Amino acid sequence: MAGDIKVPVPFETLLGSIAELSLEDKVLLRESLDEQIEAVAEENSETEIEVREARNAYEHGDYVSVEDYLTRRQRGG
Repeated sequence: MAGDIKVPVPFETLLGSIAELSLEDKVLLRESLDEQIEAVAEENSETEIEVREARNAYEHGDYVSVEDYLTRRQRGG
């Protein structure tokens, strides 16, 4: 979002603030954190899979060198 202000908060201060939340708010916070953690884990998992696939392709010679790519591109192919 445009105009967001990020203020660094010491972790201990954050924990203290969480401790003061109502049970309902703690549950909402946990749900929000779980969603964020799941999204990051999914991104990391997808990236790991892509890297693994790229390494496997490279090991099997299934790649195009930069030189070959540029040569093909210059020839229009």
